[in-house]
Amino acid sequence: MFEKIIQFMANIFNYLHDFIVNLGVSDVGLSYVLAILIFTLIIRLLVLPLNIKAAKSTQKMQEVQPQIKKLQEKYKNNPEKLNEEMRKFYKENDVSVAGGCVPSLLPLPILMALYYVFYRVDGMNGASFLWIADLGAKDTKFILPVLAAISTYLPSYLMTKATPMNDSPMNMGSMSLVMALVMGFMSLRFKSILVLYWIIGNVIQTIQTYFLNYLPAKKKSALAATEAAVSKSSDSSFSMIIEEPKNLASTKKKKKKK
Repeated sequence: MFEKIIQFMANIFNYLHDFIVNLGVSDVGLSYVLAILIFTLIIRLLVLPLNIKAAKSTQKMQEVQPQIKKLQEKYKNNPEKLNEEMRKFYKENDVSVAGGCVPSLLPLPILMALYYVFYRVDGMNGASFLWIADLGAKDTKFILPVLAAISTYLPSYLMTKATPMNDSPMNMGSMSLVMALVMGFMSLRFKSILVLYWIIGNVIQTIQTYFLNYLPAKKKSALAATEAAVSKSSDSSFSMIIEEPKNLASTKKKKKKK
């Protein structure tokens, strides 16, 4: 089964490359980079509905956090009852715990499949692009591994800004940094074309995370701050209205005493 998937992906990539060459792109390196660009866009478009669903799931989880904390506090001494109530709560509020995790895990198996795909594509060996001397070999200048680490961290960083941090020692920010370093280290051994796929995919993911997660969270936070300011201003005005008659009454009493 895995063999058929690899062959299927290899056929798609070769078809895209042949299509680009037929368009008149004669530079070998450029033709393969354009092929991997289109290939990555296709994969990300296919995964986009899952990313949208994951973003909605994450936002929903944030909305119900106060209720979840109340349940955790209420049943903190009864783990079994807590799990039962949590499952019931998630079902009643249509909250999917795994919904926000699946899209973030999908790129890794695809990356592993492409690892084997590109070992079957011989035409890119020796093809150069910009500073990359050979797309079929690792980047000897170490620029791609650095870009891979940075591009891996960026969407995770935006997600941490959109999602409140938890109190665990290994929080989301720390995990994102570890993941970025691991991918940068792995990229030292990967073919340059494979690292390019990962970087392009991360750039697309960063854009998606910005519009699907970060921007809505920022707007929601700004709206909450505005509502809080208006509420505080109203309370302050109401207090002034109450205090004003009291001050007048106090002034009249002083005049009478005189």
